[in-house]
Amino acid sequence: LDAELQLDRLKPKPSRRVLLLQGHQSSWRGALALAPGTPPLCHNLTAYLRDEADIKDKLSAVALSLSLALPEGGPGLVLYGDTLVHA
Repeated sequence: LDAELQLDRLKPKPSRRVLLLQGHQSSWRGALALAPGTPPLCHNLTAYLRDEADIKDKLSAVALSLSLALPEGGPGLVLYGDTLVHA
């Protein structure tokens, strides 16, 4: 599966308040290999809030989205759509 995670997706990229520790980006893309009979797959990503002095909007929720799709070359179907999480 092709996976894409977007942190603070409702903000423009330059002003996103949450970044991933590795690479200091607000998004992550990766391939998840699944096979019948294998144990569940876990992938941990560590994120952090930017310094308070760099953040203008401190009140609105941070929106996250996770998208899972079949790899390119396949039928191009999205398996679960776009999941939006507010915390």
